[in-house]
Amino acid sequence: MRSRLETERSWISHDELRAAQLAKLRTGLRDVLATNAFWRARLHDVGGWDDFERLPLTAKSDLVADQAAAPPFGTNLTYPQERYVRLHQTSGSSGGHPLRWLDTAESWEWCARIWADHVYRAAAVTRADRVFLAFSFGPFLGFWSAFSGAERLGALCVSGGSMSSEQRVQDLLELEATVLMSTPTYALRLADVARERGFDLASSAVRVTIHAGEPGASIPTTRSAIEAAWSAVSFDHTGMTELGPTGHSCSARDGVHLIESEFIFEVTSDGELVATNLGRWGMPLIRYRTGDRVIVSREPCSCGSPFLKLVGGIQGRVDDMFTVRGVNLYPSQVEEIVRRYREVGEFVIEHRRERQMDEVTVVVEAAGSDFPIGRLEADLRQALGVRLGCRLVPLRTLPRSELKARRVIRL
Repeated sequence: MRSRLETERSWISHDELRAAQLAKLRTGLRDVLATNAFWRARLHDVGGWDDFERLPLTAKSDLVADQAAAPPFGTNLTYPQERYVRLHQTSGSSGGHPLRWLDTAESWEWCARIWADHVYRAAAVTRADRVFLAFSFGPFLGFWSAFSGAERLGALCVSGGSMSSEQRVQDLLELEATVLMSTPTYALRLADVARERGFDLASSAVRVTIHAGEPGASIPTTRSAIEAAWSAVSFDHTGMTELGPTGHSCSARDGVHLIESEFIFEVTSDGELVATNLGRWGMPLIRYRTGDRVIVSREPCSCGSPFLKLVGGIQGRVDDMFTVRGVNLYPSQVEEIVRRYREVGEFVIEHRRERQMDEVTVVVEAAGSDFPIGRLEADLRQALGVRLGCRLVPLRTLPRSELKARRVIRL
C-alpha cells in the first residue's frame, strides 16, 4: 500500500525536483559562503548545475583534519557556537577518529521532520504507534533523531537505553510496543533472547521493525529472518551522523529511496554515493563522499515515490570490501547466503594474507555438530564464483553488539 506522502509526491517530475534542489542549495549557501571558514576556502557561488559539478568532492579525512587543526569542532561552523543546541559524533567504526557534529535548533528540526514525514510514513508508522528504540543512546545521531522524529509524529516514544537485552524484550512486550527500532543484527539477537527466556514474540504487538547501521534489512534472507522472528514487516533506513537521515525502503521491498527533496545525491564512476544536505546549514556537507557503494535506478517504483532508488539498499562500505582470487566481495553478499540457514546464530568473515594471497574464512555459529558446513561452502562458491572456506563454532561464541556488527575481521 502506498504511503500518503508517496502518493502526494508521485506527480513531481525530475526537472521540478532538480529545480527545487538548486533553489534550496543557493539559498543555504548565502550564509555558508559569508561566514563558514571551511567552505569559504573550498567553494564558490553556485549559479547552476555546471557550477555545482565543478565543486570539489569532500572526504571524511578532510573533516577529521579540520577538527584536528581547530579542535574541538573545526571550522565548518556557519554560526557562532552559542547558536548550536545539540552535539553528536560518529562511531569511528572504520578505524578513524570520530567526528563531532553540531546542530542548531533549525537543523535538528530538519532531521526530525525527515524522520516523521519520510522514514516513518514510508513504514506506515502513525501517532497511534508506540516506538521502542533498542539502543544505548550514546553520542551517535541515528537513534536520537529517530526518537525526535517519532515525537514530532505524535507517537509514544520508549527508550531502551541502559537495559540488558532481556529487559528490553520484557519491557517491549509489557508496554505493547508496536514498532521496534534497532540494527538488523540486534533484532535477531533480541529474538534469540526471547526464545531462550520463553517469551512469545509472535503474539506481541510489534507490527513494524525499522533498521539502520547495517544493510541487513535490504538483504532478503536477513529481512525474512527478522520478519519470521517478530511476525512483523521490516523496513530499511540509511543515514549518517554527519549527513542526517538520507533514505528508507518502501512497500516494493527492493531497495532504498533516497530523500531527494532534502539532499542532492550523485554516484561516482566507481559506484560511491556522494551527498549534499539541503537543510543542515549550521554544519553543512557539500558533495560528501559517503564511503557507501551503491547501484541506483530511476525506474518508476510501484510505491509511487519519485525519488532515486538504491537497488538492494547499500551494497557495502568501501572499507569493508575484500578481494578473493581477484573477485571483489562485500559482507552483504556473504550474508545473503549465510542467512538462508536458519540454524546460524551469527557469523564473521576472517580475512588474512598468506603467501601474498588473500584468504577468507566464514566463521558461523550454530547448535550441534551436524550443521551442513560443506553445503554452505558449496552455496557460497556457486553464488559468488570463488571458494570461501567455512568454520563452525558453537552458539553464542561470536560477539554481539546493539550497534553495527563488525563483519570483516582482518587478521
